[in-house]
Amino acid sequence: MTLAEFLDPLRKSAKKEQVLAALFFFKIETDSSKATPSRIRQALIDARMPRARNANYSDVLARLIPKVHRAGAGRWEITETGEKHVRSQLGLVNEGPSPAPEEDVDALLALASELKDEVVRTYVDEAIKCLSVGARRAAVVFLWSGAVHTLREQIWSFGSKSIDAALKGHFPKARTFAKKGDFAYMKDVDLLQIAHDFEVIDKSQKAMLEQALDLRNSCGHPVKYQPQEKKVSGFIEDVLQIVFDVNV
Repeated sequence: MTLAEFLDPLRKSAKKEQVLAALFFFKIETDSSKATPSRIRQALIDARMPRARNANYSDVLARLIPKVHRAGAGRWEITETGEKHVRSQLGLVNEGPSPAPEEDVDALLALASELKDEVVRTYVDEAIKCLSVGARRAAVVFLWSGAVHTLREQIWSFGSKSIDAALKGHFPKARTFAKKGDFAYMKDVDLLQIAHDFEVIDKSQKAMLEQALDLRNSCGHPVKYQPQEKKVSGFIEDVLQIVFDVNV
């Protein structure tokens, strides 16, 4: 969505409403939530807002306090109060984080209480903390890290020579696997393939974990993607059942 599209419902509104909405847009849709009066002016001009060129933006911003605050170096930023106002004005649904369903947290708590591996427990504990405050992307990343560590331990029991042979059976030019630390050079998708080769997981489980990996990769990169509760719940269910043998 462009700023022009976002501001279109406010074309006939007061300049302060347009300025506040522009700051909201900067925070949600761009890399920088802070803006100078000149940046706001140019943005409204580019969005073809009426009388955008002649407004006194410094004065408008000063009169918007406490919906905005001065962030230093001549820049301004919208506050939580301002965000609520814009959402109300434009009828936007509150997209802030919400706690995860209790069953997801309970399942992870049950798993954490049984884990003997301190590394895996740390990852699961972090996932629990993230879920509890609605940080779903971070929870996915932490739980997947615990799953990868667990799969590596299971595969390591077959020995480095067997792992190296299986790896090069699929990827002849792969780096020689000689010690446990060499897992660091193995891609997660290749790890799933080797786990299937050693019958740690079956074909259908491998397919489900590959989907889980896709979600993990989407959550682990600096993009605006926000997974929905049902998608994260499905991820948790698959990982717990397949990797940790826990029924959710």
